[in-house]
Amino acid sequence: MYGNAGQICHHFSWSLEYLLWEVDWRIVQRMLIDGPDYDYDKDDDKKTNTNTKSIKLTEQSPDELIEKLKQYQ
Repeated sequence: MYGNAGQICHHFSWSLEYLLWEVDWRIVQRMLIDGPDYDYDKDDDKKTNTNTKSIKLTEQSPDELIEKLKQYQ
């Protein structure tokens, strides 16, 4: 619960006291179920996302970086 409490309070502009004592926890659980969920395996992501280009990071000047980034526009 406490891992999500800060996020819930921030999102709804609630105080922690309001979340703990004024809101029915069953309602909060239903709200969390409706939230976005990202569950994917990194190996599956590599297989399905074959059209992306990767950038190799090396020590370079700002001008070289700008030139490399232009190819991804």
